[in-house]
Amino acid sequence: MTDMNDYDDAEDSTVDEDEAQAAEKGAGSAEDSAAEGDMAEAETLTVTAKLKQRQALEDEVAAFLARGGKITEVPPDASAED
Repeated sequence: MTDMNDYDDAEDSTVDEDEAQAAEKGAGSAEDSAAEGDMAEAETLTVTAKLKQRQALEDEVAAFLARGGKITEVPPDASAED
């Protein structure tokens, strides 16, 4: 697709707690440890908990699209595979 993203056009004024903490700490190293923590948490979740998270994500995507957001598929970068 050649659609342009409009992330900079619409400013989201709400900041969740995770974003606020990452901004306070500096996102560089926090992202790495958060990814590891997310993996550990995901491995311990029950099927029901995973279904709830999946539904919450679907709801967030639907709300994003309803606000006029667009999802653009980005082709894989051939140079990254080398």
